[in-house]
Amino acid sequence: MRQGYEDILSNAELEVEYVADLVVELVTTKETRKLWRAWSGILEHYVKAVSALRRATDQGTSKGWSDSLLHQQRDDILLHYAFQSRDHANHVFEGKREASPRSVKLDDIFSISGNASVTIRGVSVVGRGGVARNLPSGVINTRDGFYAGGTIPKSSIREQKHYLVLTDVKTRSGVWSIPNPKTHPEKQAIEIAIYARDWLNAKLKEANELAAQEKRN
Repeated sequence: MRQGYEDILSNAELEVEYVADLVVELVTTKETRKLWRAWSGILEHYVKAVSALRRATDQGTSKGWSDSLLHQQRDDILLHYAFQSRDHANHVFEGKREASPRSVKLDDIFSISGNASVTIRGVSVVGRGGVARNLPSGVINTRDGFYAGGTIPKSSIREQKHYLVLTDVKTRSGVWSIPNPKTHPEKQAIEIAIYARDWLNAKLKEANELAAQEKRN
């Protein structure tokens, strides 16, 4: 291992902890504007953690492990997307940082976000087979995208969580498609973030085991 690997691994551990903290924020934040802050932070600290792990192990008997770490990151579509997304997520001049706001939906016909009071009357929907059905009539109130009462009961609506909208990432070296298109868009970023967090934890454990062997030798 590289001289000074103890301090480098200590820094890597901090970066992995930062990723874990930001995953919690991505999943639990109630403010839509904070989704991108959490996501860009996850990507930034993920890349730093990988760099520190490779730096600590890129010499001596652990070099093969260090090289393998890089290959794993390149070959895994979720991890590679996270790596390629880092610059895109942190770029403030180009590209659009899109998030779908929290909303209340009625039969997927009406979507109400923010603070609103909407009256619905006499709306019919023609379904499959040409059969018409009437939507509930009344008032839906929302506050910050949450259902806040009204004459249309909560049992008649569906609350849609806010989520970060991922897109294909374009870099000088190519275009990197969303790696988990079969996952609902609401959960794509969360799935990638949790996967990267768990992978980092596993790699940190392996690196610490290599360090323990280094001290015994």
